[in-house]
Amino acid sequence: MRESKKRRAVELAKDVLIVLLTCSALWLAARTQLMDPLSGLLGEDGTQMVAGPDQGSAGEGGALVPMAMVVNLPREEPPAGSGLPQAEGTRAGILYDQAACQELFQQVAGPLAEALSGAETPEEITRIRWEEVLTDRLGIYLDFQGEIPLPVLTGWLSGEQVQGNASIRRLVLAVEEDQVVLYCRNEENGRYYRCPCGTVSASALAETLSAVQGREVFYAFEAEEYADLDPDTLLFDGLLALETYTASNSAAGQGALAGLAEDLGFPLDSTSFYTTDEQVARSGDDSVRLSDRGVAVYTAGEGAGVLSPAGGDLLDCVEACRQTALSVLSPRCGEARLYLLSAVRTQEGWEIDFGYSLNGVPVQLEEGYAARFQVSGGRIEQLTMYLRSYASSGEEAAVLPARQASAALRAEGLEGRELLLVYADGGGDTLAAGWAARDNAAGRG
Repeated sequence: MRESKKRRAVELAKDVLIVLLTCSALWLAARTQLMDPLSGLLGEDGTQMVAGPDQGSAGEGGALVPMAMVVNLPREEPPAGSGLPQAEGTRAGILYDQAACQELFQQVAGPLAEALSGAETPEEITRIRWEEVLTDRLGIYLDFQGEIPLPVLTGWLSGEQVQGNASIRRLVLAVEEDQVVLYCRNEENGRYYRCPCGTVSASALAETLSAVQGREVFYAFEAEEYADLDPDTLLFDGLLALETYTASNSAAGQGALAGLAEDLGFPLDSTSFYTTDEQVARSGDDSVRLSDRGVAVYTAGEGAGVLSPAGGDLLDCVEACRQTALSVLSPRCGEARLYLLSAVRTQEGWEIDFGYSLNGVPVQLEEGYAARFQVSGGRIEQLTMYLRSYASSGEEAAVLPARQASAALRAEGLEGRELLLVYADGGGDTLAAGWAARDNAAGRG
């Protein structure tokens, strides 16, 4: 008996060591920015896009696409006395496949826009109710990974201006009897809310979801062995192999700074270029510095600045930043897609971050973002960018089983964190997907 226990202990130690070596790039995203408290809640062609009202509906051109979606089809009880068997329920997860997510999102973007625009007064619900919605209701769960302010999400989907300070990452459209209900989590305080949406067709949404197929997935709160994780962690059984990518500095070589300055709007005929410890371009009081590592920093001078005005309200501000990020990063990031990470109010204005993702998996860079905008007084004061380019290697690498990754979190004392897959980019030339830990605790401290 004692020998058996000793042998199990040795095997567990081996597993933990393997996980610790594999997950050396664990992402401790405690610095992930969250938005203000929830208050008054109401096409893919290779071009990398985030959402925008000028792009038509949300699904066109890959404008705004969740990184993970789950369709829940609960068991159906047969009519009493019918003698029919109980219909088995299914749960289809669409993840690690950006094209499939986009295709499904195109079908539900309309109902989602209508739900956001017409949602009734929210009511707070319990954690138990939230779990029931995820597991027992006919509906669709959407995870955008980034935390999108409600006015931005609604504006991008429908073009309508709405008020509210909520920032949403996860939401659910659920069918309850003859109506559609919107559920969401407030990422600031960890509370959950329910908003009926009387104008959305429940039958049409149910018909759309009934034909969806995907990978079998479950949530951490459904399995005792994952009790140490954030309960909303989305997991899967079995083995998984994901694409590997090559990575490079997309601002290397002669002429890189001139091209970057031109894309930012610098007039080249009146821009001076020189080199210190970095390459520098200057036009009037505006400047952009480019390091050998591909980190570019634009700083506005006292004048109007070369970048477009950021507008007065949050939607206009984020949209101006999005357009700038697309013009500069999209031609340089290869197969990556840009997505909105967060928009956080500061004493001066707003700090707006965008990130890279690869086929529905976030890329974790050194500072956690691909582009950070500092906005004040209706203009972009500073912009920091990590200029990286990604290309598929044509090969796949196996991902460590979730059970072993969960053991690594426990060994590191990271209980309560979300376990998720990321491509950790520390400046090397190859990327393989691996597990990371994200702190979703409410509050910024």
